[in-house]
Amino acid sequence: MAIRSRRIACAYRDFCRAVQTTFAADRFAQQQLRLETARTLRKHVYQMSEDALVADLKSGTDMIRYEIIQASLNPETQNYRAHINQDHISKGRVLDLLGPDEMLKQKP
Repeated sequence: MAIRSRRIACAYRDFCRAVQTTFAADRFAQQQLRLETARTLRKHVYQMSEDALVADLKSGTDMIRYEIIQASLNPETQNYRAHINQDHISKGRVLDLLGPDEMLKQKP
C-alpha cells in the first residue's frame, strides 16, 4: 500500500539522507534501514496519525544523525578510529571516548 502524504514523504526522505550519510561505507545497512522503515510505515499507516508517523520518522532521523558514530579498525595498530562529523558536534553533547581502563577507574 502506498502512503500518499507529502509530510511523511519529506520526513522519510530526510531519514534516508541521514542513513546514507551515517552509513556511507555500509550499503547493506543503508538498504536494510530503508526497507524496514518503509515496511513499518506501511504497516502502521492506519494505526497511527500522520503527525505521529512524522514524529517517529524525525525521532529516528535524529538518532541516526546525532547518536550513531561509525568507527573503523586500523589494521596496523589494531585501534579503532571514530568518524565524528559536524552533526555530532552541533548537538552540543560531549563525546566521552575513554578506554576500558579509564572507564573502570571512573566507576564508584
